[in-house]
Amino acid sequence: MKHRFLSAAAIAAGMLVVGGSAVAQDYPKKGKAINLIVPFAPGGASDILARIVGQKLNEQWETPVIVQNKPGGDMVIALQSVARSEKDGYTIGLTTSSFALNKVVKKDFPVDPIADFAFIGTIGQSPYLLAVSTDSKIKSFKELEAASQAQNSKFSYASCCFGTYFAAEMIKNATKLDGVHVPYKGSSPALNAMLAKEVEYIIDTTTATKPFVASGKLRPLMVTGRKRSASFPEVPSMSEAGVPGSFEVGVWYGFVFPAGTPADIVKKTNAALNKILAMPEVKAKIESFDIEVMTSTPEQMTARVNSDLQSYITTVKTAKLEFGN
Repeated sequence: MKHRFLSAAAIAAGMLVVGGSAVAQDYPKKGKAINLIVPFAPGGASDILARIVGQKLNEQWETPVIVQNKPGGDMVIALQSVARSEKDGYTIGLTTSSFALNKVVKKDFPVDPIADFAFIGTIGQSPYLLAVSTDSKIKSFKELEAASQAQNSKFSYASCCFGTYFAAEMIKNATKLDGVHVPYKGSSPALNAMLAKEVEYIIDTTTATKPFVASGKLRPLMVTGRKRSASFPEVPSMSEAGVPGSFEVGVWYGFVFPAGTPADIVKKTNAALNKILAMPEVKAKIESFDIEVMTSTPEQMTARVNSDLQSYITTVKTAKLEFGN
């Protein structure tokens, strides 16, 4: 009986392997639409990336890829739509590094960034830029540190969102930089506050700040990566500016399936994504939006999300940050 049981188990296991492979071989079915869910309104970086990659997937797989914008609720509407969809590979979600951050800052955030998704792979990343007004006498990050210590509570900085707020607090925790946080609802009001001299410095995306640097209204002091940005080759990295440690802060973009999607489908989609991102015309187009192409395996994206989540949790505890829901 024991031998018969083992044989049956072995046969069953073999059927599962064959079944999984068969699913991947048949995916995607030609002509069957793939829905690509974007958690932001049309026109932003996430939407642009989705449409660039979606078009190439359409060409590569000869099947429609329909981009659906579902903004609202700090990504909740879109992410819930993905998490609750069929686990058949025909619903893909575009997400950013902020979806792990939302879980930390919102106690009632209804989506679990780890348990609810199968990670396909990353698309690209962009550091933030720390800048002051060109009217400021401050010319370097070290000078900003010293000035913030001297002026103490009178020194302030602008943020556009939780991501840039976290970036500032992580840098403050690692250095002697000081400054009272002044939150704004978006990059435009935050940048306008900076230009109106309501705050002493700002941290925002390279995409948002680039026009102001180009027009001579902002003086960049550093990018928040450990290497220089192609968009700002003359601006020091965090390491060069004197920020210790190995952490980096910025925004990255990636694709996810709902948790439980067959591993073979995840692997096949990751291979297709990385093939697309290696195309010179795709790489050039993405980089024109100040986003550095960043490929990964599903396992590497999983590790990135876990690492981000732990960094956010640590920052909340050490900086004693509090958030409303």
